[in-house]
Amino acid sequence: MRMIQGVYDGKTIKPLEPVDEPANARVIITFLEGGRSRSVPPTRIQDVAGCLRWTGPAKTLADMEKAIEQGAKERKP
Repeated sequence: MRMIQGVYDGKTIKPLEPVDEPANARVIITFLEGGRSRSVPPTRIQDVAGCLRWTGPAKTLADMEKAIEQGAKERKP
């Protein structure tokens, strides 16, 4: 296993060095809190995909942006 450090900007993880792995390579992402690693057990997509299901009417881009803005306001200290 190879460890590559990167920076997460809230949308994507940008490696701090070139990555020469092939497309679709399996990766494990660990977020560090206060310099300490927090381990997360492996999870199958089948185990968590149910939380993605939506049975209501389709959301518009404006609806999604409003929800993101509201969530950001709630998280601010």
